[in-house]
Amino acid sequence: MKSQFQTLSLLSNYTPKTDLDAEFINSFLVQRFQITPKTPRFAPNSDASPIDVQSFILWFENGPEALKIGRCENSIVLLGGCTLDKCEIIASLSESGELSTNPFTAEASLIQSASEEEIKSFQDALFENELQPDPNTFQLIPKYIPKIADRVVFYDYAQDIQGVGVVREITPEGNVIFFCYFTYPTYSQEKRIGFSLNEDPVYNLRSIIFENIDKENIPTTLGNSTSCFRRLGRELERVGKVWKDKLLRIEPAKVEQEVGSKYYYISDKMKVVTETEKGTPTSHIRYLAGNYFTTHMAATQMLGKINDLIRDYLASDKWPEIED
Repeated sequence: MKSQFQTLSLLSNYTPKTDLDAEFINSFLVQRFQITPKTPRFAPNSDASPIDVQSFILWFENGPEALKIGRCENSIVLLGGCTLDKCEIIASLSESGELSTNPFTAEASLIQSASEEEIKSFQDALFENELQPDPNTFQLIPKYIPKIADRVVFYDYAQDIQGVGVVREITPEGNVIFFCYFTYPTYSQEKRIGFSLNEDPVYNLRSIIFENIDKENIPTTLGNSTSCFRRLGRELERVGKVWKDKLLRIEPAKVEQEVGSKYYYISDKMKVVTETEKGTPTSHIRYLAGNYFTTHMAATQMLGKINDLIRDYLASDKWPEIED
């Protein structure tokens, strides 16, 4: 079935044939996708081609959609914009494995579904050629590969998966690991949040498109960059966490105690010490270093973990090097 992105992409070429067609199609969009009233649904110009409910339903059930990887005659193809009758093909992969980026138009009736193996082959070809589709222009653009600590939005070709996160690393297989991430709820996906600092939701560079949002207030496919990152912050707040950008860590929303309250830290003699919060730079530096605990038990348990690491290090036959 089609996603909201693919459905609105088709409807942007048409105006409703009658008021009743408009009412039924709009009702479907609201029920299916919980679409907001301000979301554009049809062509802005009143002289666009008309569409009725029957044609829309036939397309929704069987017609080709934007950014679908399918087959056209003897090639695996990536579709751009589609209408009821025509599809723009923005890239094609021949049986010999040659990728062509010369666009052309094909009859919608010629487009067939591709197998999972064919879809993977096409995604591999795009990746090897360092290309990705732009869902706003339906053109191929240079592939963006995230780096450590990059803020990103991400989505699959159909935009059934949509999310925002902070990148930790990329595995040899091409999976993007996140410090933290959030995915928006869509028709086929529930919202998800991860903040373990080592999150692998299996979002691969070949099947997922990433956009950098490190700059403030720039437009992205999923909205304003600042708004997207703030959404991640709000979702973390819901679970009592906050992302510390400069420290590259997740922590409770409030760690430092009020002035006059007790806290605990581990001294250079490897002892748990009780201290009173005075609001001084010393206490703040301990907090920044992660050596700041609100309970004696937590400080004692952390000291135990540190001592275990030191014992294992000293006992290692690789000393003075550290084992991987």
